[in-house]
Amino acid sequence: MTDKIKSPLVVLSIFLIIAFLMIGLGSALYPLIISFSLAYLIFPIVEKLESKGIPRTISLAVVLTVCAFFLILLLALLVPQIISESKTFIQELPENSLIALKKLEFFLKNYGVNIDLSRGQIESFLAQNSEKVSANLINKASGFLSHFFTDLLSWFLGLINLFLVPLFLFYIINDYEKIKEELTSYIPNFWKIKIKRYLQLANVVLSGYIRGQLLVALILSCLYGIGLSLVGLRFGLLIGIITGLLSIIPYVGFSVGFATSLMMAFANYSGTETIVGLILVFLIVQAMEGMFITPKLVGNKVGLSALMTMLSLIIGGNIAGLFGMLVAIPLAAILKNLFIELKLEYIKSIK
Repeated sequence: MTDKIKSPLVVLSIFLIIAFLMIGLGSALYPLIISFSLAYLIFPIVEKLESKGIPRTISLAVVLTVCAFFLILLLALLVPQIISESKTFIQELPENSLIALKKLEFFLKNYGVNIDLSRGQIESFLAQNSEKVSANLINKASGFLSHFFTDLLSWFLGLINLFLVPLFLFYIINDYEKIKEELTSYIPNFWKIKIKRYLQLANVVLSGYIRGQLLVALILSCLYGIGLSLVGLRFGLLIGIITGLLSIIPYVGFSVGFATSLMMAFANYSGTETIVGLILVFLIVQAMEGMFITPKLVGNKVGLSALMTMLSLIIGGNIAGLFGMLVAIPLAAILKNLFIELKLEYIKSIK
């Protein structure tokens, strides 16, 4: 059998084996995927510690301990307050929306802008159905959480499967290079160089974007949370954290956070200080993100124009909803780099 016939058969066999393993692993597949994702993010830190003479096992133990410590600290300090604020926020949302509309109308009239918001359909709907809307929001939120955790438990065959994540993570990082070499060994020789090159290009984008964007989101959550709390915005900490986390999706975090902040400021209007303050918070944080935070942590790894970014988000959202929007930017950047590489190869081949 020639190599040209043998190689596709090898590839087909590999795909069949992978499919069989995915089916066979069942609920354990999810902890395995999470473990590989975490290993991809954590391994560079472990590798750096190892280069300083610290054994890999100790390096990994240190990294996992530090991550666990900060996670527990975060859960202990922030989660109770966030849950409490979230519940109150959902309960008061219809009433606050109505108050915000009334105060916005009054605010605009002071500057000569006459818009009839108090008798509009939105106010009428909220006034007549405020309790119903509030109850529906709470029920839907509760139902979502209930279904989410039910599905989560069914996926993992119970909570005990969560303990597989650190176990898998430990062994994956411990044998990281061996796993890479083993997976690479199954690639046909005449494809190996090209595929390695494509994977390197993808790795540059993923490592730069995902690790950087997660740090950016964390920093923005802190800045927005602290800033909005300091200017006296009600639910400022909650809105700030959500704004920062949503900034993983370009334009979404700022838009949702700013609109929600304005609504809360008008609903609890006691002067222009809070409104001016929250506008300054968003302007300053956006300036810091654009000039310092994102260029330093993410750099130009993605290389997409603003138009390409928006189109990628629209396409990703239409295809796979929120998940599609999350993966749209790095996937578009990878495809762009691969297209450039294939174009260069084609130009070389016709010369």
